[in-house]
Amino acid sequence: MREAADYIVSLPKAEQKHRAWQTAIEILIGAAEGRDFMLHAWIAMKQALGKDTPTREPLKKRVKSYRIIR
Repeated sequence: MREAADYIVSLPKAEQKHRAWQTAIEILIGAAEGRDFMLHAWIAMKQALGKDTPTREPLKKRVKSYRIIR
């Protein structure tokens, strides 16, 4: 947790104000105080680190057509 906190503090102030980093900071503090899980802090850090990567479009599969038999 110390390394994550040091990394966040070393970021430029404009970058620290980004919503993803604000969420990571809040959850990291919660984990340090025992109010939140470490896994949540890890996930928030991974999301904040990858916030600049473009998201992939979901694969579009052809929908199967079914015929109703009465």
